[in-house]
Amino acid sequence: MPAGHDSYGATSDASVVAELPVGGSGESLAAYVPRIAAEWDLDAAGQSHQVIDATLCFVDISGFTRLSERLAQRGRIGAEELTEVLTRVFGTMLDRAYLRGGNLLKFGGDALLLLFRGPDHPLHAACAAVELRASLREASQISTSVGRIDLRMSVGIHTGSVHVFIAGSSHRELIVTGPTISVTTDMEKVADAGEIVVSREMVAALPTGAVSREKGPGWLLRWRKPPVPAGRVVPRRWVHPEAIDRCVPVSLREYLRRSVIEPEHRLATVGFVRFEGVDGLMNAEGPEAVAGTLEKLVEAIESAVELEEVTFLASDVDRDGGKVILTAGVPVAREDDEGRMLRALRSILDTPTLLGVRAGVNRGHVFAGMVGNRHRRAYTVMGDTVNLAARLMAAAPPGSMYTRRNVLDASSTRFEAESLEPLRMKGIADPVQAFSVGSELGSKTADEHRLPFIGRKGELQTLEDMIDRARNGRGGVVTVVGETGIGKTRLVEEALLAGRDLWVIQARGEPAAASLPYRAVRDPILQLLGIERSTQEKMRGELTDQIFALAPALAPLLPLIADAVHVDIPDTPETAAIDPRFRQERTADAVLGLIQAASSGPGAIVTEDAHWLDEASTHVIARLIEATSEHPWLLLMTRRSEPTGLHPDSGTVIHLDPLTPKETEALVIAATEAAPLRLHEVAALVQRAGGNPLFVAELVHVVGSIGSLDAVPETLGGLVSAQIDSLPPLARNLLMYASVFGLSFRREVLTEILRDEEIEMDAATRRELDVFWVRQGRDRVGFRHALVRDTAYHSLSFRRRRHLHARAGSVIERLAGDDPGPVAGTLAQHFLEAQDHSRAWRYGRMAGDRARQTYANVAAATHYERALEASRRLRSIDPSELADVWTQLAHVRE
Repeated sequence: MPAGHDSYGATSDASVVAELPVGGSGESLAAYVPRIAAEWDLDAAGQSHQVIDATLCFVDISGFTRLSERLAQRGRIGAEELTEVLTRVFGTMLDRAYLRGGNLLKFGGDALLLLFRGPDHPLHAACAAVELRASLREASQISTSVGRIDLRMSVGIHTGSVHVFIAGSSHRELIVTGPTISVTTDMEKVADAGEIVVSREMVAALPTGAVSREKGPGWLLRWRKPPVPAGRVVPRRWVHPEAIDRCVPVSLREYLRRSVIEPEHRLATVGFVRFEGVDGLMNAEGPEAVAGTLEKLVEAIESAVELEEVTFLASDVDRDGGKVILTAGVPVAREDDEGRMLRALRSILDTPTLLGVRAGVNRGHVFAGMVGNRHRRAYTVMGDTVNLAARLMAAAPPGSMYTRRNVLDASSTRFEAESLEPLRMKGIADPVQAFSVGSELGSKTADEHRLPFIGRKGELQTLEDMIDRARNGRGGVVTVVGETGIGKTRLVEEALLAGRDLWVIQARGEPAAASLPYRAVRDPILQLLGIERSTQEKMRGELTDQIFALAPALAPLLPLIADAVHVDIPDTPETAAIDPRFRQERTADAVLGLIQAASSGPGAIVTEDAHWLDEASTHVIARLIEATSEHPWLLLMTRRSEPTGLHPDSGTVIHLDPLTPKETEALVIAATEAAPLRLHEVAALVQRAGGNPLFVAELVHVVGSIGSLDAVPETLGGLVSAQIDSLPPLARNLLMYASVFGLSFRREVLTEILRDEEIEMDAATRRELDVFWVRQGRDRVGFRHALVRDTAYHSLSFRRRRHLHARAGSVIERLAGDDPGPVAGTLAQHFLEAQDHSRAWRYGRMAGDRARQTYANVAAATHYERALEASRRLRSIDPSELADVWTQLAHVRE
């Protein structure tokens, strides 16, 4: 036993820890520090290496990742529940180990390295392993919201001279490595779930008959119950708080001082650094050479992570060496977390060392939280993302770093990258496409994160010429026609880059809103006036103030503009006198007058997806088309070649054809510049994409993720389905929820539904979903492509759709309060899909009446038809009410 170390005493470790002084401001960090590290200066002051006579027990637990992924579907509540389970399981296990004189050296996510010292430490280590197995068996009875937990453990035990090192300058990292660790990990690797495998040295130290048979290089422990009672724990000795603080990485110190650390499911970048060759170096040159080498390596890691603001989370054990876990995004997210991690690891790998060093990086959802109990705990990350990062590290040769495409794509720094043959990895069904990361190539430009604009030179020139005409006072109309994903929106965006001096108004047709009068122009008008959607009373006041300020001459027609923005304002004498048959035309004139008053000079009016325009919005856009002959306005319209919506009678029509094979190839090569594909892979992608730029983008993304073009669906819809299916559970569920609302929706509605379901959408999930939808102002979110929304919606079972439509309808109804009129059409649609026929009947009639009053006859007919469809499922309806709906339907169809 090292000089100065206390003998076993009667006081429990927990009670002694409670007496430790508080270090610095906030809570003591003693519980986060292994006892050997905290007490280093009491036993080996001025030294960087110790040899301890002890027994090591390495416990690997399986099942936590699956439990974590299942609980991730419940958001914050699931994270809290997982923390409770982890604390209960690991806390109980640590308590039992401590009663045997064991101390936690390392916690590796779902693995424990325990060290036992003192009299009969091999015996007590073996007894502790048996008790830990029983403890885990008891834990299987713990019930969670996703069912009972299913955890199993494998254990390896070895006894002998344990080499421990202290290395680093900004903090002191305890590293446990050397031949004894290698043997211990070998024992655990041959142990199957439920088995305890001990080394030859352990067999010699245990009572006769303790083992049953050989297994690999070790023996299976026979015991089902420990043969001797628990001993007494080693009490901690007083250590100065500053010495404890120095054993915690700088980036974690203040965070861990918090009295409450919330468990979270976060989006993070995880990096593993593995060093190897320790056993050979120790045999050849001794432990002092190992200590010096580890010191330089840890200092290089500290320097790199401090420069890039990456978190040094922990070190862990491994055969013939060890590993260091780094995180970006946990516990704090910063801009360019992916680039920070890659640059830090590249710097570490480029540092000369006598050891072999390799790295692996992955990005995705992790669970981050506290594990353990009040006298010994660890802040850790868990999940498939972490496991895959470790496996990428293990697959990389010394001196190399392996990662996945999503990390390279998200990095703000470009690196040399070589695409590898897909890797088969333990626990992962499909091969993993990995990339070997080389030297930095410089910073990416702002536009490198999106596909370059290739081809379309003639079409782009046409649009730029039309913009020049508008600058010179001559308006015009251009309709861009093409299939889904062919590049209509991108062409318009590129053209408007040449027209940055123009004011721009953007409208958009939506399939689910085609029966809502003025839905497409509502938000653009509000944005033009600087009005946010809120209560009717507030919007009524703001609209009135803006009209009187900008265009007082339009004040008598204020109710018409109010119709267009879905605000209820009583008719003025002027609007009451308008024949209902001409109300939409007069509303279009009023909107035109408003745009004239609110803008000056040349401008562009962009109307996306004109094939989905509702009837009332069509009148407004048609009037603006007429006005282009009198104003320096360019009206840019995109649409598919479908008969619905608006078809201008005049103007230029641009039909977008697929890109040529040569253009598609250039697009693929540019899109994969960060991680180039092989020539045959490029050719296969070109053939599969068929000249569709959206298909190119999605194919490149998916192939980079799954590593095989053969596994990618043949159709764009199938491809989008594969992307949705690849989302983590919570993000996938939220995307499904949102698809029920249509192409765009109020954030408040989704938030309310999640609140009712006791689910919280965290920042990590929002980042995952940003791939699929885009923010539209402060209070709205929309899908980037209608195809994504449609694919998500149609993947729902009919039963699930009914449930979600019912939830959406109830939330929207509750938010509308005493004035459901403006959202009556939406409510009727949701309740009809939910088969709540009573409310569908009521709101269908209400929406039909409102649309009829604004002479939106097509929309009125749709609503009345929905009401009548619902009425067929209702037994008791007043015949006079039913007759009235039929009468009104006949009138609006005239």
